[in-house]
Amino acid sequence: MADLGKKKKYCVNCLADVTDVRLRCTDCADIELCPECFSAGAELGSHRKWHGYQQVDGGRFSLWGAAAEGGWTGREEKALLDAIEQYGFGNW
Repeated sequence: MADLGKKKKYCVNCLADVTDVRLRCTDCADIELCPECFSAGAELGSHRKWHGYQQVDGGRFSLWGAAAEGGWTGREEKALLDAIEQYGFGNW
């Protein structure tokens, strides 16, 4: 059953549904892109591809897809990268 309380969001470039995962520009108001348009470096109006951004997904989106072994979320992958940065790769 659909989540009736969840407002749908759309990519401002291609109008794809980005309700579950999107990239929001931290320099421009109302710029939210789908991962594909973000990766392609979409620029609209005063928005530039080098602007800061934040991933909006609640940490549930897997960077490697649902078929990836272990099913890690974006939040878990970020925690791993933070630990590697802090303690060094292979230093467990």
